[in-house]
Amino acid sequence: MAIYKFYNIQLLPIDTKKVSEVGVDGYCRLFEALSNQVNACKENGDKLSSIAFPMRGGMFFAPYSITITTYPSKDGDSRLVYGSFLKFDDVNEVVDTNSGELLYKSKGNSSSKRYDLEFVFDPEQHVMAIHHTAGLPTRNPLIEALKSILEGHAAGLFKNHSLEIEELTAAESIKIFFEKNLFGIKSYDGYVTFSNSGSFDEFAESAIVKKAEKELKDKNVGKWSSKYSSFKGSLMSELPEQAKVQMVLAARYGNVEVSYTDENGEKHKYVMEDHPVREFYKEEKQLGRRSRAIEIKNLIVRAIKRTVSKY
Repeated sequence: MAIYKFYNIQLLPIDTKKVSEVGVDGYCRLFEALSNQVNACKENGDKLSSIAFPMRGGMFFAPYSITITTYPSKDGDSRLVYGSFLKFDDVNEVVDTNSGELLYKSKGNSSSKRYDLEFVFDPEQHVMAIHHTAGLPTRNPLIEALKSILEGHAAGLFKNHSLEIEELTAAESIKIFFEKNLFGIKSYDGYVTFSNSGSFDEFAESAIVKKAEKELKDKNVGKWSSKYSSFKGSLMSELPEQAKVQMVLAARYGNVEVSYTDENGEKHKYVMEDHPVREFYKEEKQLGRRSRAIEIKNLIVRAIKRTVSKY
C-alpha cells in the first residue's frame, strides 16, 4: 500500500485586477516546459545533476519523467500530469576505503543511491500528490527543491505571477487544538498566501473564512503574516478571532505555530506542518502508469476535503 503527501502549487497573479489566473492551460504549460528541459538533458547526454537541485549529503533532486495526458471524466475531457522525480547522488569515482586505491571510474551520470519518487499533478486543483516513500525529502527541503525546479520556467512563462508552494495540512489537527481545554496561550506565529482560484470553492469553510480569503485576493495580498504574544509572565486567554481564521486557511496555504499551556500546567507547541495530509492508495490490480495516475488523482480531491475545517 502506497502513501501520498500533497502540495498546493500556485501561480499567483501579482495584480488580480490586471492579470488573470493561468488556469489549467497555464499549469500544463509550466510542466510542458519542465518536460522539454528533461528531454533535452537526456537527448544531449547531459548529466541529470546539471538540472537538479543540490541537497544535503551530496544528494540531488531532479525531474526525471513528465507526461501530460487527457482522459474522459464526468465533466468531459480532463487533463493530468504524471511522472517521477529522482533523488540521487552523483558518483564519479569509487576508491578502496583502506588503501585509497581507485576501484571504479564513472563515465558520467552514475549513482550509488537512487530513489524514484512518483508524482501526479492535477492542473485544475493545482495540487500535486507525491509518493511518501524512502528518499522523499522532508517538508521544507522538498518545497525548496520543487520551487527551484519550477521557478525558472514559471518566471519565463508568467512574468506577472508568483510561484508559491505549500504542503496540505489535515484540518483534524486544527479541530483537536480548538477543542483542547487550554489554561492559556503564550504565542502565535502564522502565515498564509492567498488562493489564486475558485477551484477550492466547493470545499470552502464558513462565510467568515471565505470573506477573509476573498479579501486577500481582491487586495493583492501576497502573504498574510500574524504574530501574537502574551505579556511577560502571563498568558492569553484564547486566540484572537483573526488568528483562528488564519489557522483554517493555513491548512491549504501556509503554516502556524502556537505555544500554549494545557489545563495541567504543562507547556506544549502546536506546529501545523507536523500534521500533513496523507492518503493511502491500494492498487487492486496491476495498472499502467497512466491508469494508475488517474486513480491517484482521485486522492487529491480527498486530500483537499481533509483540509476543510468546520470553523
